[in-house]
Amino acid sequence: ESVKTVLTSPENRILIKRMLIKCADISNPCRPLEQCIEWAGRISEEYFAQTDEEKRQGLPVVMPVFDRNTCSIPKSQISFIDYFITDMFDAWDAFADLPNLMQHLDNNFKYWKGLDERKLRSLRPPPE
Repeated sequence: ESVKTVLTSPENRILIKRMLIKCADISNPCRPLEQCIEWAGRISEEYFAQTDEEKRQGLPVVMPVFDRNTCSIPKSQISFIDYFITDMFDAWDAFADLPNLMQHLDNNFKYWKGLDERKLRSLRPPPE
């Protein structure tokens, strides 16, 4: 009932649409683990390439944390989840009830934390 009340206002509908677009844009940590790992690798590689190019051209490095020689992908994912994802998706979940999405978020955060606790910097643990 409260959702229907919120949707009656044109301003609220615009806000919800904007939030949907933003959430869709940064939703990788809310995907199933294998997809999350794949896309974390892709975006990290994009940022590594940007940092490499900035260094090659002698430009200021915009994202120094994404130096491929020193970056911890698990730490970058944990920070991203902590600073951007958790609060936004908690609010979205309170509005729209998204238990599967929130479970993926929890699983993925635990995965990255586990790698970080083992002092690993890569997408996956080494084969045993």
